[in-house]
Amino acid sequence: MTFVCCNITVLCRGGTDQVKLCAVQSTVPTLSELAAFNAAARHLNFSAAARELHLTPSAVSRQVARIEALLAQALFVRQGRSLSLTVGGRLFHQRTAAALRDIESACLELRISGQGGSVLQLASVPTFSTRWLVPRLPQFLAEHPGITLNFRQHLAQGDAFPQDLDVAIRYGDGQWEGVHSDYIGGRRFVPVVSPRYKRLHGLRKGVDMARCLRLHHVQAPRAWALWAQAHHVQELNPEEGPRFEQYSVLIQAVLSDLGVALVPAFLVQTELASGALLLACAAPVDLEQGHYLCYRAERLEAKRVTLFRQWLLAQAKDQV
Repeated sequence: MTFVCCNITVLCRGGTDQVKLCAVQSTVPTLSELAAFNAAARHLNFSAAARELHLTPSAVSRQVARIEALLAQALFVRQGRSLSLTVGGRLFHQRTAAALRDIESACLELRISGQGGSVLQLASVPTFSTRWLVPRLPQFLAEHPGITLNFRQHLAQGDAFPQDLDVAIRYGDGQWEGVHSDYIGGRRFVPVVSPRYKRLHGLRKGVDMARCLRLHHVQAPRAWALWAQAHHVQELNPEEGPRFEQYSVLIQAVLSDLGVALVPAFLVQTELASGALLLACAAPVDLEQGHYLCYRAERLEAKRVTLFRQWLLAQAKDQV
């Protein structure tokens, strides 16, 4: 904080006194100024930011200008009505956006706890969330109406486990430092293909996979090699074919007749049941990786975490 002092003459009985008053000039922006900056940084447009915040564009512009004056540098490049972030602006947006989300989450958690509820801080890999977890969540919320779920950004392979996170659903070998991992499912992989692709290429046996375009997931780089070894398909080159970061995109590629892919069986149950996808051949393979529920041991002291863990593992008991 910077203290700015001034002298004020006060008339008193019997004379005058000199009173020194000190006003506090903050070295950080106000929350309203930060909200205006972050809205403008997301939209790169003062008018759009103003509509989001129910302000006028000039009010948003003034609040951003106050931050720039405080920091003594420009955060935006202004060219007519066009905005772009400066290098400093991008860094400031990355840091302050996360802080604002944390403040919002803290406020939400306190409001809910004050009403007798609790907030479960949860992160999950995207495909698992959309294809397996979310369809089952109405049951959990109906059984535990006092628990509010707050979905956070999923943890990438090398990310550390945040201290304020309750649980995370991760994909890998189950070995992450500092956390306990409960296996959910996903070890059994099956080769899947669209009906049209299977018909056009006459797929029936394992050896037929050698003449298909084989699709890969980047976190299962040896899947096709292990599959070929397990089913004695020596003609297959396990390295060839495009690679995908997410199983949701990989599955969509198969649905679009791009090729054949090895995917965790429990992620394509709906498509196999409906006939949207078919087994390219009856030849599964079990790999030493899958989806895991991860948490720090001390988090089990919170009832919301224990309830979610018990429910999730009960839902997953029949998965492979």
